[in-house]
Amino acid sequence: MGKRILAQRKGRSPLFRSAGKSVAPAYIPEFDGPTTATVVDIMHNPGRGTPIAKLVTSEGLEFYLNAIEGMYVGQEIKIYSKGSPRVGDIRKLKDIPPGTIISHVERRPGDGGKFARSSGAYAQIIGPSGNGIEVLLPSGKSIVLHPDSRAVIGNVSSGGRVDKPFLKAGAKYHYYKAKAPKRWPRVRGVAMNPVDHPFGGGAHQHTGKPKTVARNAPPGRKVGSFGARRTGRRKR
Repeated sequence: MGKRILAQRKGRSPLFRSAGKSVAPAYIPEFDGPTTATVVDIMHNPGRGTPIAKLVTSEGLEFYLNAIEGMYVGQEIKIYSKGSPRVGDIRKLKDIPPGTIISHVERRPGDGGKFARSSGAYAQIIGPSGNGIEVLLPSGKSIVLHPDSRAVIGNVSSGGRVDKPFLKAGAKYHYYKAKAPKRWPRVRGVAMNPVDHPFGGGAHQHTGKPKTVARNAPPGRKVGSFGARRTGRRKR
């Protein structure tokens, strides 16, 4: 009798949850009107690739954001202000000039920010489009959002973090240990036995069957390409 394959064990098992405790959720809170906030601290956030900044408004409201490139302790952040935008300011999309680099972009007004939140990520304002504001996302796709959706001026810090090579296995071990235990090293399915993985066994290390599986395939079979529309090289 074989063991549960990796895809099954990654389901709801606590072994694959983040090992580090996050400082706090990073999001844009609701504000009653134009105000200011001060960056009181920039901290390491376990399990995340970018630092987290603690901000306090003039009314005493504390909230956290992923640190923006160029943000510093003691910096004053303007919220819902007019005029030329500065790094770290929080504005509605309708009040941001076209071409501006932004992050923590809200999909819907008040959701706190869903797009451009990872290390070095940013979106860009294209301009008004119909009844909304067209925004270029980090993926290269443009999307039209509500004019009252909010964003932070500037890109998220720690850009280029993934460009640094690990150099040795020990460095990668500690990197993944902070994210989720037993996630690395990852053994190839073709290197396993037939009882341990659908791609296991055989005279050579090959899958031996089509790698495409149905979207509703059972967990023990769901490895490879899930619900693929097409496979193979494109013919030109």
